[in-house]
Amino acid sequence: MTFMPIGQTGQTLAEESLDAVGGKRGATAVATSPQNSSEIAGWLAKHTPADMDKAAVSRAQSHGVNLEVRYEGRYPTGANGEYLPSYEVAVGCHIHGTTAQREAAIEDLKKFQTPAPIPQIERWLAELSVLTAGRGTDGIAAELQLTAYSSRLAQYPADVVRHALLRHSWKWFPSWAELERLCEAKASPRRHMIAALSQPAPDPEPKRRPPTNEERARIQAMVDEMFPRQSRKDREAAVDIALRGDCMMGDPS
Repeated sequence: MTFMPIGQTGQTLAEESLDAVGGKRGATAVATSPQNSSEIAGWLAKHTPADMDKAAVSRAQSHGVNLEVRYEGRYPTGANGEYLPSYEVAVGCHIHGTTAQREAAIEDLKKFQTPAPIPQIERWLAELSVLTAGRGTDGIAAELQLTAYSSRLAQYPADVVRHALLRHSWKWFPSWAELERLCEAKASPRRHMIAALSQPAPDPEPKRRPPTNEERARIQAMVDEMFPRQSRKDREAAVDIALRGDCMMGDPS
């Protein structure tokens, strides 16, 4: 199990993301809208999913939220028991930040989920069909395949889809099951980030303080009454241990 690193690459890409949507550095970017969603998708598609994950973490950090994505390895086997290439998927996300910070950060991170327009996905699919072997279809069958694939791929961020179609190495034109598995693995980190950001921050730990002399005397009297057969020294030592450090809550008055 590993944690996502936050480095200079993520910080630089996070700053570039503001330019891509017309925001200002140091301020929250404008919300995704029809007139700029294609620009965001175009910016995402220029980068790898790993870099976009780092950029999303850095954007959250700019709002005071720390995100640590947890990963687990997957080791699949084929139909004949052969070992297939292993890969990692996100399985959770640790988060630190107030509720207000989380609410501000989630609006930014939702932009990193922006899908590519359907026509762009179709162009990528056409390019993939030229680069790979197999599945030679035409006419209505080709149109149905194009529609089925593109509509499903539109559920994923633009960078994830471009990676799956054009950056991943395919010898044969992939089945939907193959594409779906790859897209799910690449999309999982940001999904867990958003799920974590959607949860309100837990209540803060209550403040604690040292006991007053009156509280110490009262507890000592209780111990003396409950354990009269113990020596005075042992009873005082027990109270010292119980009242060590900041152990009391509430107003002493």
